[in-house]
Amino acid sequence: MPLNVLPAPVDEATLKARLIHLDKFEAQLTRSIQWQECESAAAYRKMRREGLNGFTAPALNPKAKTVDVLGRDGHQIELRIIAPQEKPSRGVWLHFHAGGFVIGSNASYDTYLTTLWFESALYALSPAGEKDVGAPLKIVGGESAGGWLAVSTGLSLRRDYGVHVRSRLDGIVAGYGIFDLTYTPSLLEHTRNIVLSKEGMMDFCEASFSHIPMEKRKDPLVSPLYADLKEMPPALFLSGDIEPLLDDSVFMAARWQQAGNLTELSVVPGACHAFTIIPMGGATDEGLNIIVKFVQQNYS
Repeated sequence: MPLNVLPAPVDEATLKARLIHLDKFEAQLTRSIQWQECESAAAYRKMRREGLNGFTAPALNPKAKTVDVLGRDGHQIELRIIAPQEKPSRGVWLHFHAGGFVIGSNASYDTYLTTLWFESALYALSPAGEKDVGAPLKIVGGESAGGWLAVSTGLSLRRDYGVHVRSRLDGIVAGYGIFDLTYTPSLLEHTRNIVLSKEGMMDFCEASFSHIPMEKRKDPLVSPLYADLKEMPPALFLSGDIEPLLDDSVFMAARWQQAGNLTELSVVPGACHAFTIIPMGGATDEGLNIIVKFVQQNYS
């Protein structure tokens, strides 16, 4: 599988329409409430979940179910399961939701996951987990902070638990993730605020990693870009070209391939952060099609 660092071709009219949409969307977002303005991150999540103060409540799949997994320290991890209704599942996608390590929930992306059909990964790989979710774990994926979690989980399974992830997983799908917590040039130079601004990304990171000094954030446990990437499964790194974390995907894809792993990098023109989650017309369709194609090509 080649490493393609060039944007997929798109005609001029389509690109122009996407850019106009993003300009309007950016203007609309300037009037939205930021999580830093709320009394707490929990209060912000509650507003989003309940559709308050200008938010649209997430559409939920009524056939989704949840299971509670007991973590190592005794806390509960809630997994939300969306299974096909008309035929048996051929495999499980373990999805890590976006939200900058601060906001979001496992019930925020039912529509997205219905379209696509650490301990939670160990659980999903176990016989009990396979029985509960109805199929073996095949894909680990996520977007934004979830992209970091997907890659870091794959690395942790190999490094800390001796799982041969290359043979156990069909692939990792990382959408516009952050992989360098010391920040890449595309983030440092980003000037727009469409879903995610430079300052917004840094606020998210500081909320979660402020206890780690900047000079220590190149530790692979913090920034997976600097990890040993050998013997990892095929990976798709997906990003738009109007994206503060674009370099994270480009750099990680290059290192993933250099480590000898099958790698695909897809950059969608006229697409911003969260473009596969937030409906944005053709850019969203293109991104979802890229994901589906990657999974179909690598499914065993």
